[in-house]
Amino acid sequence: MTTRITGGSHRGRVLKAPPAPGLRPSSERVRAALFSIIGADAVRGRRLADLYAGTGALGIDALSRGAAWVDFVEKSGRLCAALRARLKSWSLDTRARVHRGRVLKLIEALPGGYDLVLADPPYASDELTGLVDRLQSARLLNEGGIVALEHSSDGKTELAAGRLRLETTKTYGDTSITVLRAGAADD
Repeated sequence: MTTRITGGSHRGRVLKAPPAPGLRPSSERVRAALFSIIGADAVRGRRLADLYAGTGALGIDALSRGAAWVDFVEKSGRLCAALRARLKSWSLDTRARVHRGRVLKLIEALPGGYDLVLADPPYASDELTGLVDRLQSARLLNEGGIVALEHSSDGKTELAAGRLRLETTKTYGDTSITVLRAGAADD
């Protein structure tokens, strides 16, 4: 499976993914739309987390667009190894770290202080609500930080909660992008 980086210094470079059950990389169209929706200021010079990383396409696209740091989280050892190798070969390994494990178990152990969290869980999973609940932590997401969720457009899940306020939801075929913004911890 292959996809291309949609913007920045690595625009057009091809990402090849090793075979993995259930792997569904974000399409180029959806990634380009996501970065257009959140804007360049949400990425350039910012700390990010790419949850359910898979090929790492979202986080690598962010690094290509000038992100200062990305923590990738992926449960597949094979995909983690491929992602580490790609980051090294593209000289992005000094601005990223790959964490292996399940997102909902590892999220509290991440360094936090994120300006942007990108999450593309498997469409068939029921983890979106649990993820949004865990992202309420002020330690994980800075005030004013953005959460961009890629999910099935047929889902009826309420994603805004607590200090995370709904900014927008856009639909592209069977995929929706929901953008939430973090308010103050005591909102």
